Amino acid sequence: MPRKPQNGTKKRVVVTTIPPSKKPRKSFFEEYYYWILAAELVSVTVLFAGGGMGFYQGTLVGLLFTSSTAVAWQFRQYSKSKEQVAKPDFKTAFKPTLKPVLKALAPKSELQPIRPAKRPPVPVGPDGKKKFPPSYFPPLRDRKP
Repeated sequence: MPRKPQNGTKKRVVVTTIPPSKKPRKSFFEEYYYWILAAELVSVTVLFAGGGMGFYQGTLVGLLFTSSTAVAWQFRQYSKSKEQVAKPDFKTAFKPTLKPVLKALAPKSELQPIRPAKRPPVPVGPDGKKKFPPSYFPPLRDRKP
């Protein structure tokens, strides 16, 4: 059994709302694209097959209609995406800037670029040749001439 609130205090209920989706809504054709193409294929096939062309030729005509619909839809989507791309303004694109002047006036950053660490010098023997550690050239074992 739940306890009663003391001294007349009430529990506060916080109500939050779910914000609406910012995704653009799809049209019916976009949502069910393949189902509509399949329905178009079946309906055109039945229409032309029943019209006296025969099932095989009706199927070919249905495939022709359906494929042309799909190609037209893809062309429409492609032309929409081309319209949304902003064309560059060449007058402002090649305008000289004052970046070198501003770079000289900017305060120097404390961040240093990462550079590879220096390697220690190679040990040189008395004859002037490099000395290699013993594990650098392991001995050849069980080598038959």
